[in-house]
Amino acid sequence: MNYRAILIATAQTLGLFVAGLLHPIGQLLTLFTAVPLIVIYVREGRNNGLAALGGWHTSAVLLLSFGLMAVGAGEGMRRGMRPEQTALLGGLMPVIVVGAALSFYLVKAGKNPVPEIESYLRESIAAAVKTYNDMGLAETATQITSYAETIVHYGVRLIPGITIATSVLQAASSFGIARFFIARKQGTAPALQQARLSEWHAPDTWIWGLITALALVVVPQDAAKVIGWNLSILFGIVYLAQGTAIVDFFLSKTTNRNFLRGLTIALALIFAPAILFVMVLGVMDIWSDFRKVRTPVLKS
Repeated sequence: MNYRAILIATAQTLGLFVAGLLHPIGQLLTLFTAVPLIVIYVREGRNNGLAALGGWHTSAVLLLSFGLMAVGAGEGMRRGMRPEQTALLGGLMPVIVVGAALSFYLVKAGKNPVPEIESYLRESIAAAVKTYNDMGLAETATQITSYAETIVHYGVRLIPGITIATSVLQAASSFGIARFFIARKQGTAPALQQARLSEWHAPDTWIWGLITALALVVVPQDAAKVIGWNLSILFGIVYLAQGTAIVDFFLSKTTNRNFLRGLTIALALIFAPAILFVMVLGVMDIWSDFRKVRTPVLKS
């Protein structure tokens, strides 16, 4: 056992998590709590990685979220999986395990979570309306009130899509950062899959998932709509990532500084119209292949 590496990874992990407790800005660092665990899992092997998880087992929430994410992403990297497969494995592991545990608890307790979540959302909306009224923004408060029940109805039913998309996106970000640190020291880990963002694209067959999702959205039945919207969130994130990779590809022709490219993309994605444009760009790339990164089909 490499106790020094385990101690360092444990300290770094706890430091990132505690940062979110000390200051609101530190909550951004908390999102990457899994990174040190992924690095040790890939560099030092499965046993040392799991030992690092055991070093901070005092919090079950941490273990079931960041710990499982690190195991999934680390295992994907060690097995040479594609970036999207690694992100899916890392993002889905905590969602599946925590979801199963919560479902078991709620079934045993005979509780229905939907009314509880709806009540919480109504209270949150009421508090927001009061804040806007106190600020003199009565028109905005009225608009929010008029859509309150719609927000509550779909807010609860879109939790699966939002939760999975958030977890996978977090796992993908942690994977990218961890890979950067691992790649800086060649020979400290198994050979990693090439994973430059500017060259990445989702499997083209995934477009059928988006088409199916959009088709379900227009189906009259409410259950079908809910499934369609949840799937649309998931595939929307996929093609937003693909569109971002295209933007990064063209930005890399003007600068090789990762920080500047990342800052430019982050500032662009602050605005909703830009997000929609980048997402559409990602979908169009399936047919246009803007970067010429796909393997050509040989003709006989």
